[in-house]
Amino acid sequence: MAWSTLQLPLELDAQRDLIAATCAHPLNRRFPVRRSYQEAFVKRLMQLLKDHEELHDDIYESLCGQLAKATLDNEATNSTGSTGSTYAYKHYVLQPEEHITLRESNSFVSEGTTGLCTWEAALALADYLLEHSSLLNGKNVLELGAGAGLLGILLKHRGLQLPVGQVLLTDGSAPCVQLMRDNIALNFKDDPDNMDLAPQCAQLRWDQVKQFPWSQYAVPDLLLAADVIYDDTQFESLLQALDYIFNLGENRCQMLLASTVRNVDTLHKFMQQLVEHHYQVTPCANVSACASHFCRDHTAAVQIVSIKR
Repeated sequence: MAWSTLQLPLELDAQRDLIAATCAHPLNRRFPVRRSYQEAFVKRLMQLLKDHEELHDDIYESLCGQLAKATLDNEATNSTGSTGSTYAYKHYVLQPEEHITLRESNSFVSEGTTGLCTWEAALALADYLLEHSSLLNGKNVLELGAGAGLLGILLKHRGLQLPVGQVLLTDGSAPCVQLMRDNIALNFKDDPDNMDLAPQCAQLRWDQVKQFPWSQYAVPDLLLAADVIYDDTQFESLLQALDYIFNLGENRCQMLLASTVRNVDTLHKFMQQLVEHHYQVTPCANVSACASHFCRDHTAAVQIVSIKR
């Protein structure tokens, strides 16, 4: 919900209901989002309600709770030298009563990788797949650089009933693979009898693609990757991996690649190298951030392309 949709003035009961649906929601109490985000949310709400004669006690209690947690985090930092809470949760509400919860790092770079949090291109690609679910019909999906595991968990979410086959999430980082396992367990734990319907995950280093146990998994029909081409030193190993994987499927598979546009020259360089490796690259129509299921950043430009051979 955007702040602009909040209808003021807000009566006390409505204030209470708003806090109950956000900071005090049972899901957030069990799996809390980042403390600084919750604090900023409550402060913004109080600013919007500054001309109201009364504010509900739940708003003050919510803010005091966040400030108390901040104090505890600061004390922990001062006494141990740590940086307080390393991980927090994010909740993506897809439909009423249907959501995805991910445990993610609070830092963009952690444990030697950028993959422990979900980046903008993954959100854009998730929107694209929801809008074009026919692309998934019976397809066995392989994701490269899957990070926290959003896409695979989305594709196998039982509430969405997307027409997808096997989903295999991979990353070259061992901490990312462990985080994916944790997030898969978190989102499929209520249905242990159907854990075999959950996405699978494994470590795959692009420069060791030939050593991966491909015989244990279905040959991929659809490759996914989001925010994996920001570093041109990785282009050679990524292209080597793509060549090998496309050959596995006798060049019948398709890849969807989503990239946040940070450096146009870097993007252009990789697209050129794809052409040199005899791939056909076709731009895809992006889903507007305004229509997103994931509260995307309206200022971030994301490019999605289809890659075939």
